[in-house]
Parts: sequence; structure tokens; C-alpha cells
Amino acid sequence: MVKRTDLKEKSDRPKKRRGAAGIWLLLAALLFLFGTVNPAFAENAASDSAVVAGETAPAWKWLGKAPLTAEQVQAILATPKGERPDPSTYLDKKYIERHLKEFRQGASFIMGLDNYVMFVLTRKFIGREDNTCFVMPKTVCDDIAKAANGNLAVYEQALGFEPGYFQGHSGLVRIDVLDVADLHIRIPSGNEAGANAWWLPGGYTSGGVPEAISDLIPKSRILVTRLQGE
Repeated sequence: MVKRTDLKEKSDRPKKRRGAAGIWLLLAALLFLFGTVNPAFAENAASDSAVVAGETAPAWKWLGKAPLTAEQVQAILATPKGERPDPSTYLDKKYIERHLKEFRQGASFIMGLDNYVMFVLTRKFIGREDNTCFVMPKTVCDDIAKAANGNLAVYEQALGFEPGYFQGHSGLVRIDVLDVADLHIRIPSGNEAGANAWWLPGGYTSGGVPEAISDLIPKSRILVTRLQGE
């Protein structure tokens, strides 16, 4: 844990104070420059600053981030959807393997109850028309569920949705998939049909939660749990 610096005790070191102020001004400038393009990038940077400053961090322990510079992230986000590069062109092979290893114990995702009734109950497979479905590690979903304790805002922030996204859906549904061996789990490129304005390159949501995509998931393979009703 990073401790908050006691400026009163450092009163005899004005040069360091001025240096720290300069760093924060630089961070603020970077947030202004890069945060206006993609809300997820701004949210992620703000969350990092809160942790550094010793302020309240998200309730779950996952605060991961891809090993990419701000310039790399912004260049990928500036590329039109459908033309973004494959993650293997900017992520190390060992990083990709380590990231995808987290999904070996199963994958999960959250959706509104009304969307589940409309798009899952009547179909044999779950996912988008481009043969993709965004998922997170089942173990991480367990952590978020405990931290949320029924609070929809926690799910929204963790999973990279705009505030209020899960409101008005008659509650939430959790879907777990224990057998993912043949589902081609991979890191999203941002070209997927389900990649929204909060998407960030590198395999983490704007809330710092590991994410991946799978092929269409057979409905016969899922476990469904209703999380909350309105």
C-alpha cells in the first residue's frame, strides 16, 4: 500500500515539494490530452491516480493493466474499429500466455435478465454475430460478486460499462462456463462487435479486470445464476 506523504513533515524540503507538484501537473496534462478521446482511458488513469494518492480504491483486488505506454494505447484506440491490430503484434507472447492461463478454471460474464431472456433462452449458442463473447475468469467474477454485494455500480465499473448500464434490466444474470478448452479463448483486439467505447487494448477492462473473448458458447454448457431482481 502506498502511504500518503505528510507534507508538513517535509516543510524543510521545498524543492522536492515543487518537484512533486510538477509531476502532478504533468499527469493532469496527460489526462487532459488522452482522456478526452476514450472514456475508458480517462477512467483507468483516474483510478490509478486515486490509488497512488492513497484514496479509496475499487472494492475488488483486480487492478491489472497491460504493459503498454499511453502512446501505444492511444494509437490503437485512434484506429477505426475493424482495422485495429491483432494483440500479438504489440503484446509479448509470454504475457499473452500468462493472461489466458487465468481462464483455465472457467470463464464467466454478467448480463441483464431481460437480455438473457431475449438473446439466450431462445438460442443454442451465446455470443455475438461475429463469433465472439466477452468473458472474465470465473475466479475474478467470484471476487467481484463478493465486493458488489448486489451493488450494480460495482459491476458496471469493474466490467467497463458506462454508469447506469445495468439499470432497468429487471436484475442481473451471471453465466459460468467451466469447460473452455475448445472455445478459443483469446485477448480482444477491439474489433469485436461487443467492444464498446470503454474498451482498452491489452486484455483488461477499464476497471482493471482481466478479460478475453471466446467463440460462441453452447448453451448446454452454461450454469446460470440470477444475481439480483429489481
